[in-house]
Parts: sequence; structure tokens; C-alpha cells
Amino acid sequence: MAQPFRFMLDQDKTFDYGLFIPINLRPHIDCAIPHARAQISGSPVVAIGLASSGQTFFGVNVELPGLPPNYSIHAEQFLVANLALHSERQLKGLAITTNGYYFQAPCGHCRQFLQQIKDMSDTKVVITNRTGQKGTHMPFSTFLIPQGSISPENVPRLLEPSDDSIGFIDQSLNMDICSNSKHCSHLNCRALRAATKSYAPYSQCPSGVALTDRRGKVYSGGYMESVADNPSLGPVQAALVDFVVNGDGQGFKEIVEAVLVEKFCGVLSQEAIARMILGKIADPDCIFRVLHCEYN
Repeated sequence: MAQPFRFMLDQDKTFDYGLFIPINLRPHIDCAIPHARAQISGSPVVAIGLASSGQTFFGVNVELPGLPPNYSIHAEQFLVANLALHSERQLKGLAITTNGYYFQAPCGHCRQFLQQIKDMSDTKVVITNRTGQKGTHMPFSTFLIPQGSISPENVPRLLEPSDDSIGFIDQSLNMDICSNSKHCSHLNCRALRAATKSYAPYSQCPSGVALTDRRGKVYSGGYMESVADNPSLGPVQAALVDFVVNGDGQGFKEIVEAVLVEKFCGVLSQEAIARMILGKIADPDCIFRVLHCEYN
């Protein structure tokens, strides 16, 4: 496993590399490529995003051995989950590459997913020819088929703050929730917070997952829904992004416990998929629990 990589550059380092153009991005993408987990395809992919805060964030593809490719995390999805981890709201620039030399448009799957972000149509996408010699910036809207609004006007957008108030159905569990669960080490707290921050405007079925490794460190992530359904990112995959970003290069077999919090009796459930994924990639003795929540 390669050495740990922060998956972000602060404002000063972003300013230092200059314009969001291929020649300036290549050295940073070269650092990110070894951290892709492409054990199935053998083709690492890196997505790099310039956030509205002036910081730079990275995403890599994460494939899950033993599972079909449709359970993999695309680099673009990883990037968005990484933005959510850092409370970022918008993308100003986007660059995607499979080899660090030429840059291409997002895949069709992720074009649907990325459309959920506010003002994404104006995001500048770095594109070069196959030799990598000639580059340009194109608005994200260039790569979309005209189809009108993808969602009703009153639907919030991905990465926007959530005001949902969610609590456990079992009231005794709510008694143990920390007042500030953002960085606590309690799986129930972190999973509930992830569910609260999740994005499920179409199904109204919020869910979140918290994982812990052998060291006792906790990672979490929430469901991210797409109006197109299939490009949605499940809560386990979102938590795995946190694990890759902050897990110091560990393998998934170091995951020893997991908690899924999801809405009770919703129109969909993440439980079966979460069990299947963790059963394939985590420690064979990984403890998995499901806790049900509801809107307050």
C-alpha cells in the first residue's frame, strides 16, 4: 500500500500551483494515482476539483474485489464525498484523468451524479486531446443532453447543508448521543450524524454508516441520492471514502465494526447491500449493526 495521501490541498498550496490547467495539475495527479484502488480493472482514475473555498480536492476510483463493478466508487463520486467530508458546497473546476497525461470528460454515470450539485453546469472541466498537448476548459453543461430541470425547484442540491432532524426510534439510544458528534469515536453518534447529513430528497430515506478499524478510529459517510437512481452513492461507499482519505493507507480488512442508521420502513433499505459489501471486504469477524431512525 502506498504512503498516506491527504486528498486535498489547502488555499495556500492551491494558490502556489497557479491556474487550474493541465501542466499545473499533473504533478499533483501523479501523487494521487498510486492511491487509487483499481484491483479489478487495473485502470486507476483520478478526479481533481477546485472548490469554491479555494481549496483543491482529489478523488480516486475504488473497486471492491469480490463484488460486481457497479458497486465500485467512481473517482468523481469519491471527489464529491470528499467535498462533503470537508463541508464544501460547490465545484469551480474539475479535471479527470486515467494516466495523469491527458484529461477527459466525466463518464456518463457521473454526469448524472454531478448534476445534483448546485450551479454545476457552470463548472469548468479541463479537457485535452489524446496527446495531452492541447488543453481547454469547457463548461460542464457541454457534456449534458438537454433535458430541462433534473429535479423540482424545491428540491435541495447535493452538498447543500441539511436541516433534517433525525432521531432513533429507540428513544433510549438518543440518550447516549453526544452533543458534538462530528469527531466523536462513538459509532452510533457518527452513523446518526451521517444519516442526518445524507442526501435523499427523492426517496426521503436518509441513511448513514460508521466504521471502526482495529485502532479504534471511526469513519463515516451518508447516502447521496441521484434523481437518475443508479448513480446514487450508498452510505457504505461514502464511509469507505472517509476510510481511504483518513485511514493512513490501510486495507479494508482492518474494518472490524460497522453501524448502519437508516429510516425505518422506508421505500428502500440499505441493509442488505451494506451487509454484502462489508461481508466481502471487511474483517471476516466484522460486527455489523442496524439502527432505525425517523424524522423528529
